[in-house]
Amino acid sequence: MRFYKRMAPVKVLSFDLDDTLYDNVPVMTAAENWLLQALRNDYPESTLLGKDNLAAIKRRLIAEEPALAHDVSACRLRVLAEGLCQQGLPKDKAEQLAETFYQGFLAERGKIVVPEATHRVLTELKDKYRLAVITNGNMPLEHTELAPYFEIVLKAGPHGRMKPAPDLFDRLAQQAGVDHGEILHIGDHINTDVAGAVHSGCQAVWLNDNGRTEADLQCLPQVALTRLEHLLELL
Repeated sequence: MRFYKRMAPVKVLSFDLDDTLYDNVPVMTAAENWLLQALRNDYPESTLLGKDNLAAIKRRLIAEEPALAHDVSACRLRVLAEGLCQQGLPKDKAEQLAETFYQGFLAERGKIVVPEATHRVLTELKDKYRLAVITNGNMPLEHTELAPYFEIVLKAGPHGRMKPAPDLFDRLAQQAGVDHGEILHIGDHINTDVAGAVHSGCQAVWLNDNGRTEADLQCLPQVALTRLEHLLELL
């Protein structure tokens, strides 16, 4: 545990999800693989829709419509529909299939493995603080074992621009009825989480569990932790 700035009183704890409360890499890998296999199995004509092709479509769409970069769900739906259109499907059929495949992807996306330590931390903190989620991702939290812990869940896209933009932090302060400085945001990313929270006027905890150095920081959080469980010592 390393302190950088004095902490002020806290009323709301906001958490990033991916790679903060669970390991997101294996679940995303599995979900992406499921999607590509489902496309091939259910629509064999889509064999050209590999990772590189879909990534190229995504880059083009975001260049044409920058707002899509702030909504991963809308962006993925558009990418899938565009890819299927390129394979010769009519637009309405492509959009229908894209929605079907996307819902299957979301189901796989939600198959997270929540460590026991995460459950223990959230269980203890829930008795003392109001807990919220601020995420740039599209993990369907409501269908997971994490859902009961959180009073407020804010996602980029439907609730504002992605972190580090201030939108989601502003909305949390307004929705929770607290000052920004009474929010302590916990996350692993030095830009979206630490810089996003600090520049929005919130306090920040950097979960540095992957060995990055403080030289990587763009601005200082209140505290850096190497394990989520250390929150219980801090708070």
